[in-house]
Amino acid sequence: MLVAFDQKRDQLKAHFPLPVLSETIPWLKEQELGLPDVEQGLLRVRLSLMAEAAAKLEDYLACLSQNDAFIMFAVPSVMDKQILTWLQAEPLSVLRSLLPKHLDVVGRWGIQLQGDLPEVQAELFAAAGVFTWQGGPLEEYFAAGQTRTLSDYLGKYAYIDKLAHVYSRAGIQVCREVRGLRTPTLVPPSLLVALILLEARLVNNHGVKTVGLAYTPSGHLLQDVAALGALAALTSEFPWEVICLPWTGGSLLGSRNSSTVAAWTAITSALGFGRRSEVAVVDRDQPLKPEQVCCLLDLAQGLMDLSTDQRKAIVAAARWEEEQIKKEAQAIIDRVLELGQGEVAPGLERALAEGSLDIPLAPGGICRGQVLSARDATGAVRFLDCGALPLAQESKEYHWQLLEERAAVEGREPGVSMAIDDIYAFSKGCLVGRTK
Repeated sequence: MLVAFDQKRDQLKAHFPLPVLSETIPWLKEQELGLPDVEQGLLRVRLSLMAEAAAKLEDYLACLSQNDAFIMFAVPSVMDKQILTWLQAEPLSVLRSLLPKHLDVVGRWGIQLQGDLPEVQAELFAAAGVFTWQGGPLEEYFAAGQTRTLSDYLGKYAYIDKLAHVYSRAGIQVCREVRGLRTPTLVPPSLLVALILLEARLVNNHGVKTVGLAYTPSGHLLQDVAALGALAALTSEFPWEVICLPWTGGSLLGSRNSSTVAAWTAITSALGFGRRSEVAVVDRDQPLKPEQVCCLLDLAQGLMDLSTDQRKAIVAAARWEEEQIKKEAQAIIDRVLELGQGEVAPGLERALAEGSLDIPLAPGGICRGQVLSARDATGAVRFLDCGALPLAQESKEYHWQLLEERAAVEGREPGVSMAIDDIYAFSKGCLVGRTK
């Protein structure tokens, strides 16, 4: 395994100068870095390094450190040699210089890998003391469209997992975080859970033991609580963490959007027993100042505290939905493993070809694109058309029945118009696109 890794690393070094591991690893070990324990960094902020910054990077780090927040750095999706050189020369050199000053919290720094060169990003951020790496081949493949094949991304992220394994063997723990899809618009939770777990299996098969399962809420509280519970239940034999990412629905403007996302994400995570929750995003669209971010963290923490005593009641109410999600997700995973004869990577490519792995609203050509979904009358995401997904007939009928009930109330037939209306409903700050 390491021979292939060394060969791939030599190829990368021919295009971009990588850190010298024999120098970088001893220096990092001297810093005695570690990932956050179970009580640290429970709230998280995503900070774009390319944003029109409202303050210096050091000011954000200091503010978030005082609030015990985990920082997930984001980089541009379009990544070339010029941007990589800028990252290495500016923000990463700043992070490395600040590392000794923030040793108590540096383990709460992560990077959202994306674009064509995630391997180089992982190399550079690791050298700056960033050891939580989010990203995976399915996420990147579905986001990039037809620019590359799934096999290309499987190779790229296999390298990243092996790099994590190299650091872990040297005594520096790395967490690999996966989320299945980058923008899961109207994706039923069982399908998203299956995608997350398939990526997690790939990471684990490459020897990485510390894995984060990052779930993006659909906005329906009970269904999202059920999905978080399903993720935890389906991985109960592993010491993996479930993370709740920001709710992406509702294109509201200004501070109202930020506070709505922070509040709803915090409540969802708290009620669903998520280990960590990402409640704020600082980027070009939301150039929040450090003090504004701290206000959002205070809001999120207050709502999580209020939710604590209600967890068991909400989880009990979501139990049937959780069982449904587990059953559907497991059916998809089992079919992928069957096609791959027990191996995830070959199974993924064959499942995409036959349609047993498919997503709604996919760019043309990357999968069958036969799956369609819409929200039921309560706002939960249901399969309008399951395509060739290997779901039981009773599951298909259950989804269809709930969509028929909504259609009857609205005086129309179940169909694609419901999905279109639900997408437009985001701009109005609601879940269900009802007819007038």
